[in-house]
Amino acid sequence: MYTRVSRFHLRLHVNDRFVEAEDLGSANGSSVLRDADAGAEETSAETQQRLAPNVPMRLEPGDVLRVGGVPMVLQARRPSTLGTIKLVSAHKGGPILLDPEMKRAYDLAARTAQSDIAVLILGETGVGKEVMAESIHRKSHRNAAPFLKLNCAALPEALLESELFGHERGAFTGAHAAKIGLLESTDGGTVFLDELGELPLGTQAKLLRVLEERIVLRLGSNKPREINVRFVTATNRDLYKEARAGRFREDLYYRVSGMILRIPPLRERRSEIEPLARHFLRVFCTKTNLPEPELSESATQALVGYSWPGNVRELRNVTERAALLADGHTIDREHILLEPDPDMPPAESTTPASFVDELEQPTGVFNLPTPPHVPNIEQPLPTSPDEREHEKQRVIRALDACGGNQTRAAEILQVSRRTLINRMIEFGLPRPRKN
Repeated sequence: MYTRVSRFHLRLHVNDRFVEAEDLGSANGSSVLRDADAGAEETSAETQQRLAPNVPMRLEPGDVLRVGGVPMVLQARRPSTLGTIKLVSAHKGGPILLDPEMKRAYDLAARTAQSDIAVLILGETGVGKEVMAESIHRKSHRNAAPFLKLNCAALPEALLESELFGHERGAFTGAHAAKIGLLESTDGGTVFLDELGELPLGTQAKLLRVLEERIVLRLGSNKPREINVRFVTATNRDLYKEARAGRFREDLYYRVSGMILRIPPLRERRSEIEPLARHFLRVFCTKTNLPEPELSESATQALVGYSWPGNVRELRNVTERAALLADGHTIDREHILLEPDPDMPPAESTTPASFVDELEQPTGVFNLPTPPHVPNIEQPLPTSPDEREHEKQRVIRALDACGGNQTRAAEILQVSRRTLINRMIEFGLPRPRKN
C-alpha cells in the first residue's frame, strides 16, 4: 500500500521514560516535524528534521514522525496540552445522554452520519464537540477507515498547509523528500477540523477547493490528486456573524454547514452532571488503581449548583481532583474545589487575617467553603510507618490541589497552618520561597 516505506525502514526504541526513532538507512528516509517550532513563519529545516541513518533521535509528545510518506504521531498516555494532529480509530465509548436537548442532538447526528453531508458542530469550549464528531464517524459507513482530528488553531498557516496537503521534494527549505498530506492519508475516512474559526483566510480558500472538488494539490506540485473523505467541523464561534463581518469566508461557511448541530452547555443540562461525575470517577480510579469513592449529597449539590464555564472538561478535572483528595473515602463538599463562579457575586473572605502571610495570599482559584475553626494546637503525628506514609500522601495531595498554598491546604486537611508546616518539615517536603 505504501510504496515509499522500505521493508526494514525504521526502529523505535521505547521505554518508560522516552521514545527514540532510528532510521535504518531506508531509501526514502524518515523525518520529524516538531510542534515546538510551530511559531515559524514557514516550514524550514528546523521544523522538519530528517533522521540521519542509524542515529536514534529522541521524540516528544506531539511530534509528527514521517516514515517515508506515512505520518505517525507520538502521543502521551495522558492528554497533552499541545495542539496535535492525530489519526484515531479506537472507540472510546458513547456519551451519557439524559438531557432531552442532548438526545435530540445525538439523534440528528445519527441520522446525519448515514450520509456524507458536511457537518458543523457548534458549542462552547469543553462541551464535547469532539465526542460528537467521533460518534458521527463510528455510525457512518466510513467507520473502518481513519478518523483524522486536527486542531486548526495549533499550527501556523505554512505548517498547516504542508500537513494537510503534503508537499513535493524541494518545495521549500528542508523538504528533502515528497510526503503525503494528512488528507490523502485519510482517504475513505472522516476529517474532523476543530477550531475551524481559527483557520487562516489563505488556508480557508484552499480548503474550500478541497470541499468542492475533493482534490488536493501538494505544495510544489501542479498535479491534483483525488481524495474521498467526509468533513466534520467544529467551532465555539458564531461563524455566521464572523462570515458577515468578513473574518471568515462566507462561501466556506455555507460549504461546511450542510448540517448544523448545537451542543448545549453543561449548565443547561444539569441532569447529566451527577452521572458524568460518577463516570469520570470510575474511569479515573480504574486507571490509577484507586478505590472508587462515593459522592456525598453535599458534594453532589455543589456540582449540580455550579455554572461550569469550562463545561464537561472542567467537570472531569474537578472530579478527578476530588478523588485524590478523598483518598478512596467519601467525597464531601470540601473535596469539591471549584473556580469562583462567574454567575455569583464574590463572597467576602471569612479567613482570619492572621492566617495569611505575605507569601501566601489567597489565590482566588478555589471557591472553598468556610472551614470550621481549627484551634492552633499541634496535633500528634501518627507513629506507625503505614499511617505516617498515609498522612504524608494526604499532605502532598492537598498541597498539589492548592498550587502549594499552605493556608488553603491546611483548610482542606482541617488542621492549623502551623500543624501543616510542622508536617512538611517532618516529612522533608520543601516549602515555597519568596522571590
